[in-house]
Formats: sequence, structure tokens, C-alpha cells
Amino acid sequence: MKRFLLLLFGLGLGFAAGAFWLYQSLPAWSEVARELPQPVVVKLERGTRLVDFAKTLEQENLIDQSSRFRFWIKFYRDYGRFQAGQYRFEGSVSPRQVVETIESGKTWQPVELQYVVPEGFSLNQVIDRLVAHKVASRPELEVMSRDSQLLQKYGIKAPNVEGYLFPATYSLVKMPTSRQVFEKMLDTFFVQLPPGIVEELAARKLTLHQGVIFASLIERETQLDEEREMVSEVIWNRLKDGEPLGIDAALIYGIVDYQGDIKTVHLKDGKNLYNTRIHKGLPPGPIGAISMTSLRAVLNPTRLGYRYYVLGTDGTRQHRFSRTMAEHAVYVKQLIQASQKP
Repeated sequence: MKRFLLLLFGLGLGFAAGAFWLYQSLPAWSEVARELPQPVVVKLERGTRLVDFAKTLEQENLIDQSSRFRFWIKFYRDYGRFQAGQYRFEGSVSPRQVVETIESGKTWQPVELQYVVPEGFSLNQVIDRLVAHKVASRPELEVMSRDSQLLQKYGIKAPNVEGYLFPATYSLVKMPTSRQVFEKMLDTFFVQLPPGIVEELAARKLTLHQGVIFASLIERETQLDEEREMVSEVIWNRLKDGEPLGIDAALIYGIVDYQGDIKTVHLKDGKNLYNTRIHKGLPPGPIGAISMTSLRAVLNPTRLGYRYYVLGTDGTRQHRFSRTMAEHAVYVKQLIQASQKP
């Protein structure tokens, strides 16, 4: 206000009245949003004068009058608080929103790489996706996935990073190296890891790695959150009784060049260490990327007496859980009959 009164003091009556009207109208003007037909990117260089930056904003259609913008800044804002950088605007934007964004320093950089790791994706599938995005060659990524220094950095006591590549959408402003892309996914995994989970797993006599293996089985067996704890109970009960887990997702993981059909030779293959139809206990490693929901389910199994499950016959992803082999056999028969219908 003081700056405005000093301006009025040096003006004639007519100019003073006009200036006072302008002063009062500026706050309302700053709230009027403009609809941008497409995203706009502007860059504020250090040392740029307000008059020049205001013209840039007007040229980019972010404001309608550069002169009015300058007056508003001088009377109501502080150009000294503007932070240099590149900013992106889209949709409906008012002058006030433009200024608050630039004052906050929330700069924008174009995304160089964006890819998705779905829940349950195996290391091999992740590498396929990275190769498709031209991050690096398959041999280079395979070597890095089992790099001893990388594994040691994250305390992963396993042959490779399988199971620790957190499922998420990744956006990077610079194309990463093979090491950097794995570090990004591993960093995300350990940031997302629930506090105290290692101690909770230890109380169940599981290491973190065993917990990740267990969770990967749950992840691949069901996509429904409400079923994860029930699948967990089935696995726990079979482990307790020393029975093979019978999880075909693990069996398939261990089949080289799997063609989409489990054959008798696969079921009898004892050389496949992931063949949970034969080998008891957890498989030797994780079989895919895990969500923290599945990891939590390892520690929170239901207590309903479930020992078996099979897909339902309604065409959904839901499973039918049972306590006895006889009950399970009925559900299996129903599924076979439903699959044979034309």
C-alpha cells in the first residue's frame, strides 16, 4: 500500500483516480483463470527483468496483459521470490496460480523414460520392458541384475534382484544407466518397506528374503486383496504340515521357455527347483515383483482352516477355498466341467 501511495503522490487527480481503480481491480484480475488449449512450458532465467518475463507470459497466453501483471506484482507480490527454472502449465490457470507455482520452485523437466512394473512381474519381464525402452541391452541388464556390489549395497542375499523390483510407474527425466535403473526400483522397494517388517518376519522365523519369496507366491496366485490372507493361510498350513505347496506359478517360473501349457513332464521334473508339486517348502527364490499388501499378508494369514483353493466357475478371478481334500475335489470337478462347456 505504501508503494501505491507514493505513486499517487506524483500523479495528477485524473491519473490518480485511474491508478486507484487499477490498484483495486488487480486482486480480482489475478484470480481469473484462462483455459489453455495445450500445455505451456515457460523458462525463467536468472537475472530476467520483470518486464521481459511478463511479456513472455503474455506471449504464451498465460496472462492477458503484461502491463497489468507487472503492476500486480509490484503492488501485491515480490518478484524477488520468483525462482529460476522451467515450469509447465495446463488446463485452467490464473495469474495467481502461475505466480505461486514459480514462487514454490516446482520446476518441470520433460520425462526421458517412463515405464511400468506391474505386480507379479518377473525379473525377466522387467528386463524385457527395459530393453524395449532402449535403456540397455539384455546381456548388460542381466549382468547388472546379479552384480555383487549392487546386491551388497541393498543387503540382498540372493543371486539377483528378483522380487525386489518394486511394482510402480517410473518416470525419469534422464535416461539411466543399467545400474541406475535397478537402483531406482530397489530404492523404491526399501522406501516402501513397512517399518518393523523385518522384525515381524523374524518373529515368524522368516528372513526378509524368505518373506519376499512367500509374498511373491501370494502375488502370483491372486490379484484380489481380499484373498491374499487366505492364500497366505493355505501356504502356512502346508509348510507346517510338511506338504508340497503345489503352486503352479512357481512351477512355471522354473520352466525354461515355458509355452503356456503345463505338461506331465513338467509336473514330474525334479530338476526344476521351483516345482512345488515335488519339492517341499518355499522355492529357492522369489518368482516376481511383490506389493507390500502381499508382504503384509504373509504375517496376517486368516485362521479359517483353509488348505486348498482353486479358481471358481463364474469366470471371475475369485477362488474357491476349502478345508478338506473332498471339498476341494468337488470344486476342481466343477471347474473342469465348466471349462469343457462350449
